[in-house]
This record gives sequence, C-alpha cells and structure tokens, in this order.
Amino acid sequence: MLQDYYHNYDKANGYERLLFRSGRGLQSRELNDLQSQVQNQVKDIADVLLKDGDLVSGGDVVIDTQSGETQLSAAQVYLDGHIRSLPAATLTIALQGSVDIGVWLTHSVVTEVEDPTLRDPAVNALNYDEPGAARLKQHCQWGQRDDALAEENAFYPVHRIEDGVLIIKQPPPQLDAVTQALARYDREANGGSYVVEGMALSYRDREADQQVFSLQEGKAHIQGYEVAFDTARSAAFDWDPDIGTVREEPKAFISVPASGDDTRSMRVDLDFFPVKTVEEVNVSIEKSATLTRAQLAGGEDLLPDESVLEILSVTQGETTFVAGVDFLFLRNHISWQLSGAEPAPGSQFEVRYRFRTQVVVEPDEFGFTLQKQQPQGELVENALITVDYQWYRPRIDLVVLDRFGQLKRIKGQPAHQLPVAPKVPANHLPLAQVSQSWFAEQAPEIENLAVRAVSMSELEQMQSQISDLYQLLAIERLRNDANSEESSSKFGVFVDPFIDDDMRDAGIEQTAAIVDGELILPLSADIVELPLPTGNVLTLPYELEDVLAQTKQTGSMKVNPYQAVEPIPATVRLSPSVDHWTQTSRSWTSPITRRFDIGRGLRRLTRTRTSTQVLRRTTRQAQFMRSRWVNFTISGFGPQETLDRVTFDGIRVQAQEA
Repeated sequence: MLQDYYHNYDKANGYERLLFRSGRGLQSRELNDLQSQVQNQVKDIADVLLKDGDLVSGGDVVIDTQSGETQLSAAQVYLDGHIRSLPAATLTIALQGSVDIGVWLTHSVVTEVEDPTLRDPAVNALNYDEPGAARLKQHCQWGQRDDALAEENAFYPVHRIEDGVLIIKQPPPQLDAVTQALARYDREANGGSYVVEGMALSYRDREADQQVFSLQEGKAHIQGYEVAFDTARSAAFDWDPDIGTVREEPKAFISVPASGDDTRSMRVDLDFFPVKTVEEVNVSIEKSATLTRAQLAGGEDLLPDESVLEILSVTQGETTFVAGVDFLFLRNHISWQLSGAEPAPGSQFEVRYRFRTQVVVEPDEFGFTLQKQQPQGELVENALITVDYQWYRPRIDLVVLDRFGQLKRIKGQPAHQLPVAPKVPANHLPLAQVSQSWFAEQAPEIENLAVRAVSMSELEQMQSQISDLYQLLAIERLRNDANSEESSSKFGVFVDPFIDDDMRDAGIEQTAAIVDGELILPLSADIVELPLPTGNVLTLPYELEDVLAQTKQTGSMKVNPYQAVEPIPATVRLSPSVDHWTQTSRSWTSPITRRFDIGRGLRRLTRTRTSTQVLRRTTRQAQFMRSRWVNFTISGFGPQETLDRVTFDGIRVQAQEA
C-alpha cells in the first residue's frame, strides 16, 4: 500500500457508524474506514444469498474433447462481496482427471503517476492539477487452479471438469441461501437423493488395466443439491480383481480317446474359475527304465526319478525278480540286501515303476487338458491329480455419485459364491451395481438401481391402473362369492348352480345327473370282467430283444454238484383270479354319467364319451367277502404223484380229476 495511506477498520471492534463532530478536523483514515465499513455491511448481506464463485449470469463452457480447448463466455461472478464482470476467454485444459476452472482475483494500486487523470480537474481551484486519492484496481481473469497466477487464496473455483466433462452443479443465478433452503425441503420431502432423468451406467470396454464405463447425460439431486451433465461422460476404474489361491485340489485321471488319432487325454475343469494361473499340477507317472547293477553285491541301485511311489516289476531277460524276496524298495533305491537272486554286477536290467512329478499345462479360464502321454512317461489311470492354482474371486462393486459430481466406485467384499454389495456411503447417490465375474470375453453385469423421480402424469396413470385392478378384483370376488355362497342367499331366490349335488334333496331318489354344470339324463354303466387268457399274461404282439447280455466268462462252476433237485410245485389257476364288485350306498347317477347329447333339428347325432375322474381314493380292507363260485385248475404233477388234499383259505374243498 501507499506510505501516506491510513486504514484502521476492524470488524471485531463493533463500530457501526462514524459520528463526525463539528469543529473537528476530518481524517483521511476516517474516510477509508467509512468505505470499509459500508463495504463490509453490504458483503454480510450478500453472503447470505451468494457465496464466492457463484455465477450470476453467463459463464457458459464449451469443451473440445479432442484438443482440450475450452471456450468460456463473458460472465458475472460473485467474489469477495462484489459482483465482478469477466470477459470471454479461451483455455486449454487436461482431458484426464479433475480440473477446476475459476477466477483469479488480484488488486493493484493506481496513482496519478500511472493515471494522470486522477489529478484535480477543477480549474481556478487552489488544488487544481494536484494529486488526490489513489485508486485500488481489481483484476479478474479466467484461469485454472494450477496456473498459480497469485496466492492460493486469490483463486475462486467456478466450474469443475471431470475427464473432459463439465459438471453442472446449478444453473445461474446461483443464490446460496435459496439453494440451501430448497435442498433442505428436498431432503425432507423426497429424501434428497434421486435421479431426475438419464444417469444410466453402461459398460464400454476394458483398456489396459482399466474398465471403462459410460454414464448417460442427465440430472440428479444429491442431498437436495442438483448435479447435471450436459453430455455423457466416461469413467475408468482399475481392473483389480481379488485373487484366491487353491492348494492341492484333487482330481482323478480318467482319459478318453481323442478324435482323429490314437492319443488319450482328459479335460480337467477346476472347481473355481476364472483361472488366473496354474502353479503346479502333480500327477502319477508310470514308466520303464534301464538300470546298471552296481559292482557291489547286495548293494543298492538308485532310481532315476524322485518321489517314486512303488516298483511294479524288475526283470532281466526272462528272469523276474520278486519284491520282498529278491529286493526291497528303500529310500528311492532298489536294495539287493536280501538273500534272493539279483542281477550280476555291471549288468543291465529293466525296472517299471510309478512316481509323482509335476507337468506343464496350458490353462484356460476354466481348466486345462491333460495328455496321457507325457515326456516323463504315461499318466496312471484313476490316479490322483493335485492342482495348485490362482483364480479371480467374484465381487459386486457399487458406483455412486457425490454432490460435487464425482463418480466413485465402492469395492465390495469378494466371496467364493454369492458376493454381497457394499453399503452406500452417506451423502452419495447409488447409480448401479457392477457384478464382476472377471471373464476375459464377458462384460460385467450392470444393474442400474438409482431411485428415479416420477412425474405427476406417471403418478396419475399409475393411480388409474391401480383403480382398474381394484375394480377387476372386486368383480372376481363377486363372481366367486356367487358360486360359493348358499343359493338361498341370492336375492331370496332358490338357485342351483349345478356345481355338485349339495343342493339336491338327499331324502329323495334322484333320476338325473349333474355333469359339467348341466343337469342331464343319467347313463348307467355295467362292469364287465375280461376272461383270463389261457396263458399267464395278456400282452400285445411282441418280439424278444436282448437288453443285457454276458458274452464272456472268467471261470466255471457246477450249478448242482450233488444233483439235489427241489420238486417243482404245481400250478394253480383260479377263474376268476380277482373278484371285483361295487357297493353303492347312495342312489346318485352323477358319478356314472359324464355326457349325453341328443340331436336337434333335421339331423340327429348321438355321441357317447366315457371318462374316469378320480375325486378321492380310499383303500381299506374289506370286512366280508361276497359269495360266488370260483373254478380252479391244478396242473404240473409228476409221474406217480398223488393229490392229498386241497384247501382254499383254510377250508377244504373237493377236487375232481380232469
């Protein structure tokens, strides 16, 4: 400041106004304090309605998404108690990350040296062309926070740009007090956080180690404050799956022949997927090796592979050495310490054995294919396979939006199956759930779950639809009640709906039948028993076909070495073999009759249809059997066999020789 400038105003002193007294000299400091006091009073009132950086008018932003060139129109912005005017400007911004565009406000002192017009222009006055008060000049210009044109507190942010997309918090004029009152009302009446339009999240692609999403343009309210996007914006989040580790997952090797050649292989599908890497595959290999007997008799010969499980055979020419008699398997060696036979020192012999080893595979997202023939030998059928691998664990992430327009991802807790989405943080609007399966060729599943505002026209339409549903439900209830209630209760008129026999007089024998809601003449039915055929069973014509055949055998045995034969029992046939009879306790004809049609007009047509409808089935033992004649035939007696007696249910009956 100037050396001869005096200013001593302090708001903390509580001075409300200056009281000028007659006969006292006027101080330049008092004039300066008077300006500061009035300006502070105006600022206190303006701060109730506006805050620093609020747009009063103008300030439109146009961004070139290719070059980053940003056009800013002329604007009026509230800064430090004043509404300040800014001219149009052009800036170049970064298209990645967050960029704050605002106003750099600086001041400078101008005296008569810089501006001669500040001298006293009053001609013929004693102070003509003399210097007077200096001026405090403001400098306002558009800029970025990173420009650092002055001290940090001289920058007032106005716009925020995320990845080249402008975040519109509220269109001008921005009245802070009114905005807060509306936000409070919105929170109390509507919850405060919802989508007005747009704001749907979709998946675009994976680029390097990032997942790229696209957020549709639209408008939302977050805790009562408006956040809007004029254009769709992209958001990239790290591709960071959680890794799970599985140790020694067991499988059994069962190979199948490959198509087109003689090789055999097995497809191994792992329990957890998608697979990141397969660290180890341990298998059992069976192979033959030629060893040279050591010079020391009764010594040991080292096997060429480690982790040997068992020795299958040891041979030399036509000689086969027996384990436990000629040799022992000790510490991955063949020991000839027993007193049995052994190869001559320095001679060669063949050994066939099984051992555990690791093989190299080429995995995909679900597992790998294991060839039976390996460089070390052949895999053993039905042998144990253990796999150590890493896999990507599923997870549900939450994409939210805060009141400042920041798009964030809340990572969920991974799980082996059925992961749970994380909770929504306070003061955030949930936009979508992203179900991460981590497959290379499969996009994550996105569920847009933002609460959306419903217009009055849509509410009116929903109300009309609900009213229609209530009306249809009332009609259906009336219809059901009419069919189920007592007929006598319907307007005092006796009505039989012909649903069942409930309305019929049980004390009078009925001569009509109720079938399918109609009263018709009855049709009586007789049960006719089919005669039993001469053979054991009655079937359609058929040809025998081999279903199960045993074409080979491994041995033989005598079926009946002692020639002991049980006598073949006789065959008894009853006619009839089963007795059917019907006991009817009611004289209703409805259960018998199903349909009886008669012709009308010149043409007459009668059709008969018989069907069986089981309403309820109850089985119990009959207390008494009815009396009837039963014929029986006994056959299958051998030579010299005589009939002693015949009994039927403990009652002796007389048989006649045929």
